[in-house]
Amino acid sequence: MYGISIVITAILIPFLMHSYDDHLEGQQSFCPFKMLTGMPCPGCGMTKSLVSLYNGELMQSLHYHLFGPLLLAFMVLILFKLIYELFIGKEIMVKYFYSIRLAYIAFALLGCYHIVRVVLFLKTHNLDSILKESIWK
Repeated sequence: MYGISIVITAILIPFLMHSYDDHLEGQQSFCPFKMLTGMPCPGCGMTKSLVSLYNGELMQSLHYHLFGPLLLAFMVLILFKLIYELFIGKEIMVKYFYSIRLAYIAFALLGCYHIVRVVLFLKTHNLDSILKESIWK
């Protein structure tokens, strides 16, 4: 039950933001790392990506974070898996969802994507614009 409530909350927060906020582009990031450094962390843009996806803007979603749509698909899959396990009373597909190899692959993909994002970020931003995105304005 805890897992189901956590996944539903993770899906609902960006949906509620979509319902009440139409101007995400100019908003300050919620990311503590970005607020301190002005640089994006590996997960920066994920919430904006999900909100854009809820708005039906796939390309904008991919612009904010490439893995946003994949995260939503994964959370929906996990939600259905957990609900099904609750009804049948036993765990299913354990070797796939708790695979260390899968975790390493996901970590490597996210790491490579983040390195590319940081390099592109540094090429397109000067020190003043980086500081403007931090709390050190």
